[in-house]
This record gives sequence, C-alpha cells and structure tokens, in this order.
Amino acid sequence: MKRLEEDYLDNREQYRKRLNYYRAVLQRNPLHMRAADSVKLLPTAGTDRDGMRTRRVREEVFLYVWLPVLTEYVEWVLEEAVNNGEKRLYFLARDGYMMYLMAKKLVDARGIDLDIRYLKISRFSIRSAEYYFAGKAALDTLCVGGVDISFKKIMKRANLTEEEALHIARLAGYMDDYTTVLSYRQLCTLKKELSGIRQLFVYIKKHAKNCYNTTVSYLRQEGLFEDTSYALVDSGWVGTLQLSLQRVLEHEKAGKVRLQGYYFGLYARPEGTDASQYRAFYFGERDILRKICFSNCLFETVLSAPEGMTQGYRLQKQELQESVYEAVENDSRNPNADVMEHFAKLLMQYASCYGETSDGKGAAPHKKHVSFAESLLKSMMGNPTQWEAEAFGELLFCDDVLELQLQPVAAWWDEEELHKQRFFNKILIKLNLKSGILHESAWAEGSIARFGTKSGNHMRQERLYKSFMYLRKAAYK
Repeated sequence: MKRLEEDYLDNREQYRKRLNYYRAVLQRNPLHMRAADSVKLLPTAGTDRDGMRTRRVREEVFLYVWLPVLTEYVEWVLEEAVNNGEKRLYFLARDGYMMYLMAKKLVDARGIDLDIRYLKISRFSIRSAEYYFAGKAALDTLCVGGVDISFKKIMKRANLTEEEALHIARLAGYMDDYTTVLSYRQLCTLKKELSGIRQLFVYIKKHAKNCYNTTVSYLRQEGLFEDTSYALVDSGWVGTLQLSLQRVLEHEKAGKVRLQGYYFGLYARPEGTDASQYRAFYFGERDILRKICFSNCLFETVLSAPEGMTQGYRLQKQELQESVYEAVENDSRNPNADVMEHFAKLLMQYASCYGETSDGKGAAPHKKHVSFAESLLKSMMGNPTQWEAEAFGELLFCDDVLELQLQPVAAWWDEEELHKQRFFNKILIKLNLKSGILHESAWAEGSIARFGTKSGNHMRQERLYKSFMYLRKAAYK
C-alpha cells in the first residue's frame, strides 16, 4: 500500500508539472488562457479517487491542449477559405464535428461571410456508392490493411450477404481461411485472386446501385451540386474520402469536379491527385519530424462526435414534390459518446469566450499557428505522463471502416510486449527473422506510458522505429 501511495504521489507531481507547462504555452496567446479559465468543470465530489482523477485529467488536458490546438486549426481554415474565395465549408462527420462547432461559433461571432455546414459521411458510405461504377478498382479500397483484416471483413466492406461472401470464398479457395487474419502480403495476393472472379463484381454492383442513388440524393439535398464555391474540412491522413466523393460527383454530373480539402494533417494523398486540392495545416507528406510525435488514431478518438458512424442514406419522408433524405447510422453510438458529449459542452463554453474576445483581424502567420500547436501536441501525444495515458488511453478506437473490432486506443503492453516492441526486435519480427507476435497499439506512446517503468527508454525506441519507417517511405517516393 505504501508503494502504491508513493507511485500515486509521484504521478500526481509529474502531471502537475505537465499541466503547468501547458498553461505556460497558453500564455503566449492570452485569448486561449482566458477561454480555458472561463470554462466551468464538473464537480468531482462523491466519486472514487481513480474515477475523479480520470475525469479531471481528461477535462484539464482537453481544455489546455486539445481545444487550443483545435481552435488554431479552425482559425487557419477560416483564413484560408476567406482568402481563397470559398463561400461554404463542409465539415465532415465524425472527425469534423468539434471543428464544425468551433467554426460555427467563430463565424457567427465575427460576422464572417461563410456558410458552415456539417456533412454526414464516412469512408464506408461514400465507397458503397462509388463501387456502383468502380469495377475492379473497388479492390483498391476493399483490400487495404487495418487491424485483424480477414476475408470475411473484406466481404462485409463490399456489402455482400453472408451467403454471397461464402460463395466468393469457395471460388477463391478461402473457405478454410474465411476468418483468418491476413498479413499485408496475403492481402496483396488476395487482391490479385479476387480481380479474376467476375461474380464478385456482380454482387458488388448489385448492392451498390441503391447506395449510389440514395447517396447522390443526399449530396444533392445538402448542396454539393450547387454552383457555389465550397471546400471540405476534416482531420485528414490520406485524403481518400475526398477522392471518392469527387468521383461520385463527377460520375453523376458526367463532368469534371474540382474539390478543395483542408486537413489537419496528411501522411499522403491519393496517387495522381493535384497537391493544391489537398491543403494540410500541421504536417504534410514530407514533414517527418511532426509525424514522429503525432498519433492520428488518438486525434480522431478525442475529436469526434457522439453519433454513430454513417453507413448510408435513406428517404426519410416525401412532402408534396420534395424528398427528404437522412443519414443512416450504425446500431450503436460512438463508443465514447458520453465523453464526447461532455467535451462538446466544454468546447461551447470555450468557444463563446474565445469568439467574444477575438475579432480575427491581424491573424498570426501559418508557422506561428503550427508552432503553438506543436508545443502542446508534441508533449501530450509523443511523451504523455502516465495519468494522461491512462485517462485517454482507455477510450475505445477502431481503424476499420465498419468499426467491427473496438479496442483501447492505448493497448495494454506488459514487459514482454514492450521488449518485443524495441526497434531491432520489432524489425526482425516483422521480417520473420525472429519468432514472436507483435500486438499493435493505436497510440504506442500511450501504451508505453501506461506501463510506467523505464518509459523514457521505450519512448526513444518507438521514436527510432517511427523515424525509420517514415524515412523509408520517403525514400521510395
């Protein structure tokens, strides 16, 4: 018990120092400090110590890290949109939800001539429509990696029924490996095998036809076919959602469409696309140093919406000659819905104060926006305290378009797993030159910090591995 109490006091002191650091960064822009201090936090009386700590750490870090960073990004988006003559911004579900709330507040407070909208969309919903005319190119988004990808999961991505999926499995010779987790190499082999099975594309097009019709009707209703200048706003990462949306719009209009996207970060953009259509705030394809201390999985876990994932669209009602379409969400809400709802309330208080005290004139250069955000994110994401890792690491996350397998964003790693995750061990295991199975974590730094002991050395190993991987990718471009 004494040892546990000493650990608690040590971690509390570590977190207190980190919080003081965040506040010192915010002093660079007193507007952020004033907005953060204006927010009323929930009372913690009557809760157990661990529950109280988790809730308070989430609230404070959200106020002193996530909201200032989010605000800086939205400020940049609004500046870019106005300078580029945009008339409307579509913030994409679900990562764009809190960005949308912040933008709406700032635009209303400043009287900016921008139409701010929230578009219910997902990779799954737009690809389900795109598959109607994609042909074999559908395999490019069906056979992509992720956590525990199997033949069965790929068939679900394509909207096939279980009976149809088993039929394709028999034709492809995957009956015995129907639910087996596939490696990257196996996925590449499967992609080639599926390209030769004509019946697969018959099934895909059959299911995609209705998806295409309802999707186009929803997009038309939301104004994406109107003759006005608009842009998309989202978290980013690889830009495939923008490309799929552009393809659907072009197919329906039978003509070229030029979509503009503003993103928090871009690891890459779709091959053959125009770089000017994909604008990144925090890091682009070549910004390796910022990527090393960044976790896109944690970002989209924290900055999300309480609603469920958009699976498609349907006709809600018919009034005289007007048809009203609505998004169809999956059966369950965001697994972190309660936390997201609370964060949204904190955001609204923060945005009200920030919007009232800033007029947006004399905005800081892009580099200053980014430098400010980096000072906060580099510590919180790339080197979290144990309390931060525990509070945010237990939030649930899934990287698959169907959200079939949720897991803590910072998976629990024991000492044996941490040893396997060391740079050389990890490389050798991945090359099959050493035995062992690696258990991936969506936020590796959080997993390391949760363990606690000797975290500094393990963090260096993780940064070394990330540096190697990003440099290797850059060398092949």
